[in-house]
Amino acid sequence: MTFQLSEILKAIGPTASIIFAAWIFMGFLQQRYDAAIDRYRAAISDFRSAEHAPERRDNVREQVLLFKRRCALMGYACLGGLAAAVLFLLTMIAGGVEVIVPDTPVVTVFGTLCALGGFALVIAATVLVIVEASYTHRQLDAELLDVPDLAHRTGLEPGRLSRAPRDRAL
Repeated sequence: MTFQLSEILKAIGPTASIIFAAWIFMGFLQQRYDAAIDRYRAAISDFRSAEHAPERRDNVREQVLLFKRRCALMGYACLGGLAAAVLFLLTMIAGGVEVIVPDTPVVTVFGTLCALGGFALVIAATVLVIVEASYTHRQLDAELLDVPDLAHRTGLEPGRLSRAPRDRAL
């Protein structure tokens, strides 16, 4: 069993770049998650402390519930991103082990499954971010519903969120 460190570095080098990309992606996910939590807390505070007109109060209530869903989605995206990073680390370790103990099918299969699982989790986390972003878009429209002049100017029917058109509702 002879090997050199340069062989191990060659085996794990490309995977290391994938891991760095995964950590950058995790930073992006964490920023979105933190921002969603901050907005959620602010909306809850506004709902608790402010005296709103009935329609506005109903709309703020709906906004709070939507922020909660957004936070949950981003939480799952963060967990998926972290799991992907761990799988990529395991892929890198398997690549190093394969240099040390060549022609070991278990190591090859394990490393391959970890790599594919990592990519699948990155895709899943990205899909969750897309869904969360669609909530954001709908929230922007809904924010105007209790201001009739602004709602009309954007083509929306003013009122409570629960009465909003289905394709524009939360």
